[in-house]
Amino acid sequence: MSSSDALHSQDDSIANVLDNLARAHRILEMEGHGDMSMGHFSYRDPHGRGLWLKRGNLGLEEVRAEDYILIDFDGNVLEGQGLRHLEWPLHAEIMRARPDVQVVGHSHPFHATVFGASTAKLQPVNNHGVWFAEHGVPRFDATSHIITTPDLGKAIAQVLGDAEAVLMANHGASFVGRNVKDATLAGIFLEWAAKFQLSLAASGLPYEAPDAEETSEKHRRIYPERARDNYWMYFNRKLDRLETGVAG
Repeated sequence: MSSSDALHSQDDSIANVLDNLARAHRILEMEGHGDMSMGHFSYRDPHGRGLWLKRGNLGLEEVRAEDYILIDFDGNVLEGQGLRHLEWPLHAEIMRARPDVQVVGHSHPFHATVFGASTAKLQPVNNHGVWFAEHGVPRFDATSHIITTPDLGKAIAQVLGDAEAVLMANHGASFVGRNVKDATLAGIFLEWAAKFQLSLAASGLPYEAPDAEETSEKHRRIYPERARDNYWMYFNRKLDRLETGVAG
């Protein structure tokens, strides 16, 4: 099956989802999330065994469909070959706390990481910030270290709450979704929103964020399911052009 066929397919098999999740890793690299071999997505196993996690020692741009290990929620490797990321508890504990979440992402996007090193609140001052209108973007500041224990995983899950992303002080960001598409868009839009607000603040110009009622209505208008599908397909076409060397 070609990449285009796979993206339009209704196939929700593990193999197909992991292929799309591999593309999501590469899309994040394309959109500024790369940091050597750090960063990872996970997918909740549909059979209740745990989660599929990108194996370690791979850059985001290197991930393919076979580059996953299946671990249970205690970190035991059940299937697959390769290094288990040290930050597996971040994924496991967020999924334990959020039954609605099927995909968890963690990366070190430059502008979101800069923003998270400050105590400023991310605001819906552009369309990408509006993605997070309902629950905002909380900031986890219990540690700037990597999340390597279940206790730290539980702590970040608690700060995340019902939100779609969390800034991690002096570290990076994590983001979630009910599917690969939504988690990927959350990661991209978080970085774009942070970049925009940093630029706005650096300009020194006075500004005001739109009020909550307008922002909520705007979210409903610009991010319906058909728009999310459109944006996901756009990023996949962009990835195909990059990987095939065909100019857009």
